[in-house]
Amino acid sequence: MSIHSQVAVFAGMGILSTTQEVAGSALSLMPDAGGELVAEETLTLVSILSARICEVVAPGEKPLAASLMAAPFLYRDWLVGATMVEAQSGDLSREGAEIGRRLEKKAAFYAAHLPPGQIPSRKNLENVMLLWMGRISPPRMPESPEKRLGQLPVLERVHTHARVVAAQLKHAFQPPAD
Repeated sequence: MSIHSQVAVFAGMGILSTTQEVAGSALSLMPDAGGELVAEETLTLVSILSARICEVVAPGEKPLAASLMAAPFLYRDWLVGATMVEAQSGDLSREGAEIGRRLEKKAAFYAAHLPPGQIPSRKNLENVMLLWMGRISPPRMPESPEKRLGQLPVLERVHTHARVVAAQLKHAFQPPAD
């Protein structure tokens, strides 16, 4: 297996695992939050973060960074395909297109807050996670996004994901020793 394939699968598993853990934690604290919204926001945030790390740590691997950024859209395609197979229906294009439009807006939002060419510091990541918390929270929550974020282990989990992906990229694409 090529190193590119290994890193893509490694990062993809990390993106999905982190998304599931973080979304699950958020939904346990806020059961009235929409599960689909929480999943889409979380997956998009973690994917954009992973792509930005790849852009910095492995700048020569632009296709890999692009594939990490595309993870939410690829997952949408997988879900729509699975639904079509289960329902034996071939036309879910309208639903897929609607999900795609939502994901494009979310990707643009997180891409703006996680700018290219930078690995966010822990504080910057916390600021983005506060925005994420505000976006996934049901209206009129009694606590502030800061307090809700502080009640969950999600910042540490996303930060760990970022460090693991960066370490794997460094290992895989380090320049050869002289």
